[in-house]
Amino acid sequence: MKVKVGLALSGGAARGIAHIGALKALREVKIPIDMIAGASSGALIGALYASGLNIETIEKVALGLKWREFADFTLPKMGLISGKGIEEFVSEHTGVSDFRELKIPLAIITTDLIGEREVVFREGPLARIVQASCSIPGVYTPVKHEDMLLVDGGIINILPTDVLRKMGADFVIGVDVNSKATIGPEPKNVFQVILQSWDVISRQGAKRAVKDADLVIYPEIGDISKVDLKRARELLQAGYQATKEVIPQLKKEMKRKKGIIYRIKRKILGGL
Repeated sequence: MKVKVGLALSGGAARGIAHIGALKALREVKIPIDMIAGASSGALIGALYASGLNIETIEKVALGLKWREFADFTLPKMGLISGKGIEEFVSEHTGVSDFRELKIPLAIITTDLIGEREVVFREGPLARIVQASCSIPGVYTPVKHEDMLLVDGGIINILPTDVLRKMGADFVIGVDVNSKATIGPEPKNVFQVILQSWDVISRQGAKRAVKDADLVIYPEIGDISKVDLKRARELLQAGYQATKEVIPQLKKEMKRKKGIIYRIKRKILGGL
C-alpha cells in the first residue's frame, strides 16, 4: 500500500524560506510529496514548489528576494501595502494562473473577515489566493474575492495539518518555522507590536496542529526575525539541517504505516 504523504508549511513571513531547505532535504532522500497545504509564506513556498519549479530555482529566487518586491505602499485605508506585488511575484515565477495547472495538489488557507471563518482554497486564481493568504491584517490590504474579504490564513490555521488529513493524506509532515525562534525583546513601535503578536498566534496555533501530524520539523530559527530577508541563506540551512536530522525517524514511521497492523487499524477506524 502506497502511503500518501502530505506536507504542511506554516506561515512565518521571511522565516518561510526555511521551508525551501526542508523541501530540498526531503527531495534528496526521495520522500514523495503527494499534497501540500500552506498558510501565509507557507502558501507562497507551497505554490512555487507545486507549480513544478525545481528546488534549485526556488532556492536561487529566495536568495535574491528583496522586500521592495512585496512592499507596494498604498493609501492607508485598510492596509499600508496593497499586496499586488505578491500576486505578481507568484504569477511571474510559477507561470500558473489556476490551481488546476499545478503539478502537486495544493490547499491554501485564508481567513474571511466577513464570514469570520477559515476558507481553504483548492481551486481558483492561484496568485490572488496566495496574496490573500499572505495579507497580514494592518499591514497588507485584504483581498476581495467573491463575497469574501480575505486575509492571512495563519490567523486561524498557521500549520494546516488537519487540512491534509481531510485531503486524504496517510502521513502528515509539518514544518513549523516559528516555534524554535527566539522570543523578541519588548516591542518599541507599532510594526514590532504586530510582528510579536503574530509570534504569539504562530506558537499557539502550531501547538494545536501537532495532533494531526505524524511528524513535525522544527528548524532552529534563532534570532532571525520575520522580516530579515538578508539572512535567507541561514534560513535555508536551518530548514535543511532540521529535516536531515529527522530523516531516519521519518523513514521508520513511514515504513510502519505501510505495515499490515496499520492497514487493519485503518480499515477498522474507517480511514482515520
